This record gives sequence, structure tokens and C-alpha cells, in this order.
Amino acid sequence: MSSLRSFFFRLTHASPERKASRAHLKLAKSGDAEAYLALSANYLDLSLVYFGGCLHETSETRFARVEQVFTALWQHLPYAERMSDFEYMLASALFDNAPDGSITSPEALVTKLRLLAPKNRFAFIAYEFENWPLRWVALLLRMRPRALHHLLSEARCELCGISWQSLAEEERECLQAISISMDASPNLRANQELCRRIASFPRVSQIKALWLELRPELVEVRHRYLPEIKEREQLLGNILKAIQIAPMSQPPLVDRVVNTVHFARHAKIKVS
Repeated sequence: MSSLRSFFFRLTHASPERKASRAHLKLAKSGDAEAYLALSANYLDLSLVYFGGCLHETSETRFARVEQVFTALWQHLPYAERMSDFEYMLASALFDNAPDGSITSPEALVTKLRLLAPKNRFAFIAYEFENWPLRWVALLLRMRPRALHHLLSEARCELCGISWQSLAEEERECLQAISISMDASPNLRANQELCRRIASFPRVSQIKALWLELRPELVEVRHRYLPEIKEREQLLGNILKAIQIAPMSQPPLVDRVVNTVHFARHAKIKVS
């Protein structure tokens, strides 16, 4: 019953942006290329930053890969029943098409970002860079919110230059509690208790301070991979031209029925 209430809460309390995206998805599935372009525009930054966080390459190469990914997503769009299905296909395409090559960078922080596991990198970028609500990221990655806080805490430690494996279990749990408090609504009593708990672990206090100092630098890293206005318009224009001649793949009826319950039937997207 609680899960049913949660489902209806998400439907009735969705943000205007989320509602618009759902409308665009519905129109795009019927073949509306402009609606698909409006939908895709919301995910361009995430995709460009994700590929930029994989290895060093020219912006032209990165733009071309993103164009191919969104063209392929258009062709497989009829498989998606919900927004989370589309986002799952996008994340899978990003994981499967991450380029191989040198991850080294003159900046240590960029190298650390590229050293993160693909799932950790995606979750970090979606949550920290693109400000996705935690429930969106957790739903897409098929994990519970607490497990996602574990993953985010691990990513923050690695970016601060501290190995997650070097921490004691109590220190890890404390960092996860900090992550949860950062996402939840402020609660004075809970924050006071958390502050007392942090005081017992000097390394946790150090990591929290390092993380807060690192955030402005991470904002600069994100902006490095974002396109200029003309580049964005060109990329969207290229996607529009490509999808206007790319046929959609219609899923078999059994796949559509299965996907209404659990999104499991979709083709793997692989681009050159």
C-alpha cells in the first residue's frame, strides 16, 4: 500500500518540467520529431559531461557520439512506457558507448572523475551536476535510496583523494548519514545528533570539509564540457535531421506488455 501511495504521490506532485517531459515523450512515441528534440534537449548536458568525464577527446568527437546516441534512442523510443524507461535506455547507452583511451588529465580532479566506475560516475553527474532528484537516479539505477547514498559517498571520497576502502565501517556509515542529511529537509534535532556523531570521527570531518571546498572546482569541470549556444543549436539541428530519416523500431506486443510492468525488453544501443 505504501508503494502505491508513493506512486500516486509522484504522479500528482511532479514538477512542471517533469510533466512537460512526459508530454514530450508521449508525442515523440507517436512520431513527433520536434517533441523528441525538446525531450532530448533536457539530457544533452548530462550526456556530454558523462562522456567528457570518461577520457580526453575533441569536442567534435564527443558531439558526434552524443548525436548518434540520441538518434538511436529515437529509433528505440516505442519500447519506453515511462520517463524512467527512457532515462534507463539513455544511461545504458552511455555506459555501453563510453570511449576507451587515456584518462589522464593535467588536472588531478578530472583524472579522479574519470577513474570512477561508470555507474558511480553517472550517479554523481546526474545528482551533483544536473540536480536530478535522488529518487530519479535511484529508480534509473534500480537501487534503493540508501544504496545510492552509499555510492555517492564513495564517489565523493574518491574525488577528495581518499580511498573508500581505507575507511572503517563506522566512518562509512557516518558519511552516508551526511549524504542523507544533505538530501533531506533540514531537521534541527537530527542535524545536532549528526554533528555529535561526526565529532567522533576526525577523518569524516576532514572529508566533509574537503568535499565542500571541492564543489566550486567541480562546477568549473562541468562547464568545461558544456557546449556554447551555437554548438548546442548545431547539435540539436543534427539530431533533428538524423531522426527525420531514421525509422522507429516497433516492439513486439509481448515486449510492450512486459515493459508496462517492468522495463526489461529493449535493444542494446551501440554506436560507432
